[in-house]
Amino acid sequence: MLSRPSNHEPIPWRHGVVSTPLFTAATVYAGGLGLGLAADAGTALPLGWIGVGSLTGIAAAATSRFIRTSGQSKFRRWFHTGFTATWTSAAYAWINWTAHGSPWTLASAAVVGAATAALTPFYAIDRGLRAEEIAAQWATEAGTGYGDRAEWARLFEEVGAKGVEVGKSQRTRGGYAMPLRLTSTSFEQLLTMLPALETRKGDIRPGSLRLVRSESGLASEAMLHVTTRNVLAETIDLPGDSHPLTIREPLTLGLLESGEPIEILFRQVSIMIAGMKGSGKSVLLHVIISLLTRCTDAVIWMIDMAQGNTAKRWLRPWAQQWKDTDGRLIDRPILDWVATDPAEAVRLLNAALAIADGRARRMKGGKIQPKESEPAVIVLSDENSDLMAWTPEALKAKIRLLKKGRKAAVDVVDAVQRGTGPNTGGGEVDSQYDITIGMRFAKKQEGQFVFPGHYQQVDLAKLPGKGALYILDQARAQEGGIGPERGKVYFANDEDEHADGTARHDIEELAVARWDIRPDLDQAAQEDAAPFGYHERWSDPERIAWLLDALGLPTPAGTGARTAADGTSAAGGNTAPGQAGGIGTLTPIKPIEYYIDKAKNPQAEPPQEPTAPATEPPTAGGSSGGEEDPQVAAAIARALAEFERITEQAAETAADEEAAADEEAAAAAPAGPEWLPTAIDAIESAGAMGMKPAAIADLVGRDRKTVREALKAAAERGELVYRDRGPHSVYVHPDHP
Repeated sequence: MLSRPSNHEPIPWRHGVVSTPLFTAATVYAGGLGLGLAADAGTALPLGWIGVGSLTGIAAAATSRFIRTSGQSKFRRWFHTGFTATWTSAAYAWINWTAHGSPWTLASAAVVGAATAALTPFYAIDRGLRAEEIAAQWATEAGTGYGDRAEWARLFEEVGAKGVEVGKSQRTRGGYAMPLRLTSTSFEQLLTMLPALETRKGDIRPGSLRLVRSESGLASEAMLHVTTRNVLAETIDLPGDSHPLTIREPLTLGLLESGEPIEILFRQVSIMIAGMKGSGKSVLLHVIISLLTRCTDAVIWMIDMAQGNTAKRWLRPWAQQWKDTDGRLIDRPILDWVATDPAEAVRLLNAALAIADGRARRMKGGKIQPKESEPAVIVLSDENSDLMAWTPEALKAKIRLLKKGRKAAVDVVDAVQRGTGPNTGGGEVDSQYDITIGMRFAKKQEGQFVFPGHYQQVDLAKLPGKGALYILDQARAQEGGIGPERGKVYFANDEDEHADGTARHDIEELAVARWDIRPDLDQAAQEDAAPFGYHERWSDPERIAWLLDALGLPTPAGTGARTAADGTSAAGGNTAPGQAGGIGTLTPIKPIEYYIDKAKNPQAEPPQEPTAPATEPPTAGGSSGGEEDPQVAAAIARALAEFERITEQAAETAADEEAAADEEAAAAAPAGPEWLPTAIDAIESAGAMGMKPAAIADLVGRDRKTVREALKAAAERGELVYRDRGPHSVYVHPDHP
C-alpha cells in the first residue's frame, strides 16, 4: 500500500527539463540500435507486429495520461494528453522507420536529435503545468525514508539509554518506525529520554518521537515512531466522499501526527471538545456533522447556543427549498432537531432522556445496536458552557442522559471553550466523557482542566494554528497507554464569502450531497419525544424564528401553535403525532387586550367589536367560526382559565425560587477579591489533585503573594482546604477531601 505508485513522476531536480528528454531520446535510439543489430544478424523482424504494437503503445500512453490528469483543468488535461501522444508517435515512427531501413545512418541519428530539440520546450511546458503536483508528491515521499540503525543505536548510547537494540525500520504514513529491544533501560525510562534524543538527532522537530509498547505486550519490546512529515502544519481538506457510512464503525476526523488516521467510534461514547475561541472547534463540528450525516443509522439533535451559527448552514438547503444534483427537492432537514435557546435545549434534552428511558423499557437486555429502523441519537452541543452554567434544568437532564443514554444508543458530543467545571457542568459530567479532544488555548495551565492526568505531557498553548489537537480515548488513557496524541482535523471551509466578496456554499453543498442518507427517527422514539414537542419542532414559528430571521424567510402558512416548555401545546393538551395545528384556526377573534380586560373585570360589559361582513362564507359544519360562535367561546374560556391558573402558579413559583436563590447566593457568596470565585471554581474542577498557588496565580493573572494571602483567608473561612506537602502543597475544594 505504501509502495511507489505506478504513475510516479520523475525526480524534480532543476536540470530535469533537459536531462529527461535526453535520457528518453537515448533510450529510444538504443532500442533502434537493438533492432538494427538483430537485423544485421540475419533475424527477420516482424515489421507488421512492430507497427501494430506501436499504434497500441501510442493509444495506451495517451489514454493513460488523459485518465491520470482528471483532476486538472480542461486546457491542462488536453495539453498533457496531446504532448504524450505527440512524443510517443515520434518515437514509434522512428523505430518503425529504422526497422524498415537502418539505424546506423547519419540521417537516423539526426532525426532523433532534431525531434528531441523540437519537443524539449514543450516538455518544459508540460512539466511546468505539473510543478505543484510533482513537488507535493515528492515532499510526501521524502517524509517516508528509512532510519539508520547504526546512527540510532549511537544516539541511544549518547543519551544514556543502555542496552537498546534497534531493529530494521519500517515505513509509515508520516515517517518511519523502528522496533526496539530493551535489555537494560526500561520503557518508562526511555520515555523521559525522548526530548534528548530529538535534540541529538538534530534534523527532526520537537515532539517527532513517539514511543509505544509492542503489540506483543512484552516489557522488553517497544516501537519508536519517527515523524518526518509535519502533519500539524498541513491543511488537510475534508475528503469529497459522500457514500453512506455506519455509526457502528470508526469515523475518520483527520490525521494523527504519525500520519495515521484519527478514528473515533461514535457509538456508546460521550465526547468533550475543549478549545479557546478561534482554535478550530467550529470546523471540527462541521467535520463531525459531515460524517454523522452520512450514517444510515444515526440522527443528529443539535444544541447550538451560538444562535444556530453552525446549524443554519446545514439547514439552509432545506429551508430555502434547494434541489440536489438529481433535481430532487430537498424536503426535510438534514439535522433532525436544533435548539438555539435554553428553553428549547431543555425540551430537547428531556426528549432525548425520554427516548433513552423508553428504549430501556422496551429492551430485553444488553444494548441497542443502531440500525436504520432504530437509529442512534447523537446530541451535539456547541457553546455548551452557556447552557450548563445558567440552566440548572439542562444540567440535570444532561447528567441523567450521560449516565442512561449509552445502552439506548443516545450519545453526547459537547464543545466548550474551557475544561473547567462551570463550563462542562462539573465533575459529575466530566467523569462521564470517554473521549477528550483538546485544542489550542492561550495558556498551558488550561491543560490541567482538559487532561488533568496528563498535564505535564501536553501543552495546548503550543498547538500550531487552527485544527491542531490532542486526543485522549480509553485505550490511550489506560495503564501503559501512550496518553494524549497530537493530530490535525480535516479542513471544511465554513466561510460564507470568497475573498472577492462572492458567496460560497461549501457547507451547504455538503448538506445537499447527504440530505437523503440519514434515516428518520423510529416511531417508538418519536412517541417518547412527542410530549416535549418533537412533532412541532419545525412547525412552531416561535421555535424556528432564529432560522427564519437568519435566512430572511417569512413565517410559513399553516405552522403549528407554540409548544410550551413542558411539552403541551399553547391551547392545552398534547398535539397528536403528525398534526401541526394551524395558525389562525380560531380567527377571527378579538384582540388580546379584550381577553386581558375581561380577565381583570369579569363582570364588566366587554366593548363591542365590528361584526364580520355579511358576505363572509360559513365554515364547515354550518358554524360561522366567528367570535360569537359557542364552540369558539367555550374553547377561549377554557384556554383563558388554564392560562390564568398557569400564570398564577408560575408567578408564585418564580417568586419563591427568586427569594430562595437570593438567600442562597447571599449565603454562598465568598468573601475576598473579585477573582476568588474563579479560583475556587478552578480548584473544585481539579478534584482531589487540587492546585498549587502558583498555578492559580497564572490562571487569574495576579502575583503569587496576593494569591497566597487570599487563598489562606478562604481556607480559614472553610471555603478551601490546604494540603501541606512541602514544595508540592496544594489547595483543594471541601467537596474533594
